Amino acid sequence: MIFEITLIMIGYIFLIYYLTNEQTNHFKRISKIKHRIHINGIRGKSSVTRLIGQILREQGIKTYTKTTGSEARLIDHNGEEKPIKRRIANINEQISIVEKISKHKPEALVVECMAIHPNLQRVCEEKMINATISVLTNVRFDHQDLMGWTLEEITYSLCEFIPTNSILVCGEQNPKLLKIIKEKTKKRNTKLILADNKLMESDKNILKKLNYIEHEENIALALKVAEILKIDKETATRGILNASPDPGVLKVYQKRVNGLSVSFINAHAANDRESIIKIYKILKEQGHLNKTNIGILYNRYDRPERAEIFADTASKNMNLDAIILIGAYKDIVKNKLTNNGFSDDKIFLLKKENLENLIKMLYKISNGNGNGKEINLIGMVNIHGSLVQKYIKYFAN
Repeated sequence: MIFEITLIMIGYIFLIYYLTNEQTNHFKRISKIKHRIHINGIRGKSSVTRLIGQILREQGIKTYTKTTGSEARLIDHNGEEKPIKRRIANINEQISIVEKISKHKPEALVVECMAIHPNLQRVCEEKMINATISVLTNVRFDHQDLMGWTLEEITYSLCEFIPTNSILVCGEQNPKLLKIIKEKTKKRNTKLILADNKLMESDKNILKKLNYIEHEENIALALKVAEILKIDKETATRGILNASPDPGVLKVYQKRVNGLSVSFINAHAANDRESIIKIYKILKEQGHLNKTNIGILYNRYDRPERAEIFADTASKNMNLDAIILIGAYKDIVKNKLTNNGFSDDKIFLLKKENLENLIKMLYKISNGNGNGKEINLIGMVNIHGSLVQKYIKYFAN
């Protein structure tokens, strides 16, 4: 018995030694990277990460970028992307990425925060990144089961990633939430720099030159970080225009399917009410919605809170001619839609969920509406699903 206890104690000692040694080695590696930029927030993290990363490359700074986003990617100093293969996302991935790139002696690492739980967000910052600049994009409703059920609670959760004795660039505009953020940055002796959520008139041409739809506030955040790093506006603008968008970026794809002209609008990455309403407004302002507009709502079993929120938003805040339901909670969503006054004959349940049946349903809906054979298909709610990935690739080709 004593011998077994002794072996267990020796095992614990070796484990503690190993973990301590690994932590020491990680800090040695990460401290050699001059610019460590840590991006957090509810929406726009991947976009801002990519924009800042490319701005640094345009400046001649040897930069590696890691996004979590729709598809986890590692982008090297030449801008080449490689998917990060994994079974389950784990924050320890940040340590392995730093170890992997350290042999290339990078000058900058721009990384998207992986953690959702507030305690793990603190671990990501203090034990893994130790940021020289952090960026908080915004506060929205998402992952309420882990982050809190009010915007104030979610703000406190996100603030756990704020570094100590550093810089935080913030894109959030809500005065109540900014008060919390200011308190947290002051407590950690970190300088708070606010970024506008609108571009200056002289910068709005950037939006027109992009071949996808980017949010002004994301570009404004990237420009603010460039300003802090003393990168001139011309170089920063070039970086933004040369940045590769995230696979889940808001984009309109045109495709003809046996005579049916489909404009597929990939809005699946916008998982909260405020973001999808904003996207709808942008699409309307840019003249994309002058067709038969069909929403497709994909709900996952592990995201029940989004089902009713998007049913409510689609029926109250969007002028849709039809809605297709796929995934989970079809009956719940249908009831919510009809209770809000959305006509029952405009709700279509895709029972056998495959691409062929989805195309057949689009034909059926198109013939039933009075706007010819030109339609918009607006994908919403969740992006990670077998059928969703299939039709995204189908319409993107």
